[in-house]
Amino acid sequence: MLDYIRVSIGTAAKLGLLRIRVLAEPTTAYLMTFTDGRCMANCAFCTQAMGSKSDPEYLSRVTWPKFKFNDVLNAIEHADGFRRICIQTLIYQGYVEDTANIVSSIRRVTNLPISVSIHPRSIDDIILLKNCGVDRIGIGVDAASELVFREVKKTFSWSKTMDMVLKAAEIMGPYKVSVHLIYGLGGSDKEFISMINRLYESKINVGLFAFTPMEGTSMENHPKPDISSYRAVQLAHYLIKHNMASMDNFEFDDSGRLKAINIDKTLLARVVESGEPFKTSGCPDCNRPFYNESPGETIYNYPTIDMALMDLWKIKLQLKHILNHGKEF
Repeated sequence: MLDYIRVSIGTAAKLGLLRIRVLAEPTTAYLMTFTDGRCMANCAFCTQAMGSKSDPEYLSRVTWPKFKFNDVLNAIEHADGFRRICIQTLIYQGYVEDTANIVSSIRRVTNLPISVSIHPRSIDDIILLKNCGVDRIGIGVDAASELVFREVKKTFSWSKTMDMVLKAAEIMGPYKVSVHLIYGLGGSDKEFISMINRLYESKINVGLFAFTPMEGTSMENHPKPDISSYRAVQLAHYLIKHNMASMDNFEFDDSGRLKAINIDKTLLARVVESGEPFKTSGCPDCNRPFYNESPGETIYNYPTIDMALMDLWKIKLQLKHILNHGKEF
C-alpha cells in the first residue's frame, strides 16, 4: 500500500486537507505520485527533472504538498464539486505499478472519471491502466517538432514516443488520449499548429500549455511566450478541434509565425466572442487554475469561462494582428 501522494494546493484546499483561499477552484482533482527522489527523466523545463534544482514540491508554478494516501482517499470519497481526477506521474522504479494501485484504490471510493498523465513504457502499461479503470491517458510529448524534442527531452526518443501515442490511441479509443504540447519551447507557429492538426486527424486530443520558466530548471532563463502569439495558437487549436479550419486556412509569414486565419469573418468573430478558445484545454473538465501564471499576472489559460469573458477586451487586443488580416473563404 502506498504511504504518500502529492496533491495540488488548490485540490488540497477543495478536499479540506488545507485551509487556504483559492481564486479559482479546480474542477478536476489533481494528484501526483510521490517518491523520495526526483523523476528519472530530465526534461529541461521541468521542476521535477533529475537535474533540476527546483523545490520538489513544485510542478510548474503550482505547489504539490504530500499527504497520507489514506487521508486523500477518504477526502475524495466525501468530496463534492469535482468532475474528474487526474494523476500526474513521475518516472521511477515501479511508477506504473504504483499508478495502477492508486487508480484501483480511487476507483473503490468514487465513480469520477480518472485521467493519468504518464510516459508509458509499453503497450502493456496502457492496457494495465485501462483495465484498472483509467478513462483517459495524457502523454507529455511537449515539443511540437523532433528538433525541439531532442533539445528539451533528451531522456526520450521522438520516434518511440510518437509511436506510443498512436498505439495508446488504438487501445484507449478515439479522443481518449491527449498529447500535452507546450508553446514557447522553440520552433515556429507553423510547426506547432501542424502538430495540432496532425494529432486531431489521428483522433488524439491536445492539451495546450504555455511555457513557464521555473527557477532551478535548465530553462529558467528562457522567456515566456508572447501572449499575442499564444492567443493566436489557442484560436487555431480551437478551430481545428471543432472542424472549423484546416492547415489551408492558416497563413504564416516567412519565419513561420501565424499572421492570418482565412475563414468566414462572422464565424471567426463569433468564436472569439465566445471566449471558449482561451480556456484551459485538455481532458473534459480540466481547468488547471494558474498553472502557467500567478494570480494577477497575464493569464495564458483561463480556468473559467467567466474569467475569459471578463478579459475579452484584452484578448481582442492581443489578437489584433490576426483579426485585422486574412481573407474570407
